[in-house]
Amino acid sequence: MSKAPSSASVLQIQKDGDESRHGHRKRVLQKLTKHGYSSFIDYEIVEMMLFLVFKRKDTKPLAKALLGKFGTIDKILGASPDSLMSIPGIGTSAVNTFKIVDAIIKSALQSRIIKKSIIECFDDVVRYCKVNMKHLTSEEFRIILLNGISEVICDEIIQKGSIDSVDVSPREILKLCIEKGAKGFILVHNHPSGDPTPSANDVYMTKRIQEAANVFNITLYDHIIIGMDKYISFRNLKIIKE
Repeated sequence: MSKAPSSASVLQIQKDGDESRHGHRKRVLQKLTKHGYSSFIDYEIVEMMLFLVFKRKDTKPLAKALLGKFGTIDKILGASPDSLMSIPGIGTSAVNTFKIVDAIIKSALQSRIIKKSIIECFDDVVRYCKVNMKHLTSEEFRIILLNGISEVICDEIIQKGSIDSVDVSPREILKLCIEKGAKGFILVHNHPSGDPTPSANDVYMTKRIQEAANVFNITLYDHIIIGMDKYISFRNLKIIKE
């Protein structure tokens, strides 16, 4: 008959496990400091976020479970609290950590476009809008306002709609431009279906808005539609012309 381990043996096993996890975390963080995030695969990045929540626990299984359910890191960050907590072991603290990381990323991307020329930062504008909008389950319409030298002043959400439509009036847009002292603007909205192809209503609405803006000598520079992994530009499609 095998002998049950003593309490001292159990404590030693726990201590060895803690030291092993501590050593693993130390090596991971040293690798991050030395080589940056590009040297990691996705589950290791998720694992590091979970380090902030679980001080002793082995977070690798949780990281792999999250990626198994959601597929990518950005989908984990964009997931609802309920769907995140459907993973055993993920609670409020982990959800809050993911939302804090998500907010930091969005704030950092926003800082890359404010007070920058739209000519210089158009790709950053698209990246910022994709991060904010591609996982939305209903349509959202936002406007990026520009000053007289085409620098980004700010962006505003002006309307939220249903799963497949949003209705924005030219009057509302021009009122906001005048209030903020904007000389130009970019329209952005998302298609929750993931397909950024403009609808007939998208085209009609954009033309109405451009006509109204021209009356006030305010320039509509572009209308961008965000899909899941793609976007379209009305200016590139020649729908918006000088």
